Amino acid sequence: MKSRILGPLALGGALLSSTAFAGTCKNLILYENGSSKGFMEESTRTFPEAPEWSTNWGDFENMKSPYIRLSGMRNSSSDWTGALNFEALPAIVQGGALKLKVRSTQAGKFGVWLAGPGGNGKISFHNIEAGKTHILDIPVTTLMEGASVEVDKVGIGLFNVPENQYTTLFIDDVTLTCTQEKNIVEPASEEEQVPYPFVETNPASATRTGLFEDIYDRPVKSRYSASEKSSISKRTSAQFVIPEDSQVRILNFKEASNLTPRESWRGWYNSLFLVEKGKLAEGVIPNSKRLFEEAGTLAATSDYTVLPLLVANITYGVAYCGDSACSSQEIEDYPLQLVGLPTSFVMSSKVRIAYDPYFSITPSGKLPDLELCTGAKCLELGPKSEGTLEFESAGIQKILIKIHSENKTVEQALFVEVK
Repeated sequence: MKSRILGPLALGGALLSSTAFAGTCKNLILYENGSSKGFMEESTRTFPEAPEWSTNWGDFENMKSPYIRLSGMRNSSSDWTGALNFEALPAIVQGGALKLKVRSTQAGKFGVWLAGPGGNGKISFHNIEAGKTHILDIPVTTLMEGASVEVDKVGIGLFNVPENQYTTLFIDDVTLTCTQEKNIVEPASEEEQVPYPFVETNPASATRTGLFEDIYDRPVKSRYSASEKSSISKRTSAQFVIPEDSQVRILNFKEASNLTPRESWRGWYNSLFLVEKGKLAEGVIPNSKRLFEEAGTLAATSDYTVLPLLVANITYGVAYCGDSACSSQEIEDYPLQLVGLPTSFVMSSKVRIAYDPYFSITPSGKLPDLELCTGAKCLELGPKSEGTLEFESAGIQKILIKIHSENKTVEQALFVEVK
């Protein structure tokens, strides 16, 4: 991985060299017998229909129900792709193989790849026959570079699917054969710790230098046409306007009292994605997907012992329907203050938390003060500061976050798995 600045990678290397890890291979089942929960990212899915995660079309050769089913048809020849997020991911992989079973009702070209914080790895292509179960065993080293890599999701695709051809794809028994189990010793003492390399940036700026060159960066496309933007802009001074259903999804995350670690990890980006979809102008805020992935990559370089916080302080408009037919709308401003973590898990009972303005989204330039509490212990952080957060035990742990700004305090709960 190439880096435009050496600080984050140097930090990760120093931390890794000062912490002892004994790694052993573990067979990690991602999907089997329909019991593994997951989802496909809607923002990148080009499959005509969303997957069914536990379906039964009967038992096939070497494939027993239930299994994942994806199907559909388009009126033009195209590639169908999507990223599968499994409950057991993310995981650290040290070689081994990705195993899965795949079956299609039509002959075609199937592709599979792995993705981590740095983006997608290489695609492994396979010509599959119609009505035949193919058992794939693909070395991880052919999919992603590195002796030890983080895998966040599994990408799948059917390529050059003919027009007007209804096709069904079945996926089953997905496994990574060599994920890492670690015996963890206590992290370095405070005297031995390398200072976090804060990035000099104006938190109000819509641009970021870019810590890692291979981070995927694609601007979010607005949900509005040019004429719709013009019409909405005449009714509000807000730079973003989202529909009421999107606001409900954001509040469901922000106000949740119980989340899975994965839901907690994905919630910050999912919320900001909905806000960005409602943009009325370009270049107002930095790309939230880029910040989210860069924060994850930086956390991975320290083996998840140093976590930069993701912070948003942004006001947008919410379009509420005035009647059942939504023939009229009222736009109300909503101030969103939201904190996110760059991972769903940590590898130690003590982790360092950094409040780096680089990973913030705040058009006003104003950042709140934060208080993070685990059990009876709390950590107070202002912008450009760091501290140590302690967890009482392994397993799923709650972090209560108090966000202090302009004499107001709001609370948010995040959840992380301590391994």
